[in-house]
Amino acid sequence: MSTMKFEAIYQFGDSLSDTGNLVRESNRGGVNYARLPYGQTFFHRATGRCSDGLLMVDFFVAGATALDTTTLASINISSTVTYSSLSTQIGWFKSLISSFCPNSTDCERSLQKSLVLMGEISGNDYNFAFSQRKTMEQVYALIPQVVQTLKDTVIELIGLGVTNIVVPGNFPIGCVPLYLFQFETNDTSKYDELHCLKEYNEFSQFHNQRLIEAIKELQDQYPNVAIAYADYYSALRWVISHSFALGNFFMFWVIVNQLML
Repeated sequence: MSTMKFEAIYQFGDSLSDTGNLVRESNRGGVNYARLPYGQTFFHRATGRCSDGLLMVDFFVAGATALDTTTLASINISSTVTYSSLSTQIGWFKSLISSFCPNSTDCERSLQKSLVLMGEISGNDYNFAFSQRKTMEQVYALIPQVVQTLKDTVIELIGLGVTNIVVPGNFPIGCVPLYLFQFETNDTSKYDELHCLKEYNEFSQFHNQRLIEAIKELQDQYPNVAIAYADYYSALRWVISHSFALGNFFMFWVIVNQLML
């Protein structure tokens, strides 16, 4: 199996990949991440990351959504953190590549030697909807539009010359402490063996399945472009299920989840 050395990695996303852009958007809600305890363990100072350490890739904006704020507002969902949706980030990307590519041919050559991570982005579309008490049925109705937006963006990137793209799926949101806190219930049948909310994990799985189907369509349409799905859902489930063997951080995750039940 051949390997390829990438000369650059570009990532579109949200808090999983933001190195401080949210804090720079002074009109929004990133001020919490500009002060300790964020960054105190690794950097010994706040950096704007929604994390205490390094991220997989240092790029783009926390709180970002796949759908733009106008689209979300039309269905009464407020983007409470940032206006920098995926379409905004694509605009930044085009501006960036034009700054170092004298012409489109050179840009294509450069991008063919690069890897693009398309997210994870879309989680906040659902996070905002659920936190604003939209019904499960209403949030399910968002999935086709969100997935289509991701698909259209991949096509746009291919048109620019990108030939190596990874598209991550959504996490098991029913395992996230915020969801466990907001949607806590005394009905034990709502939780699985990892103390995660089954209904919300089923939602993530449905989104991921629709995304996988869209990626397969893209793979058929663009056979000369490497388009891969990244299974964040299974990865995080594995981490949580092996938390006691993986160290204090993951033990903390499990303890927090158990305390919230």
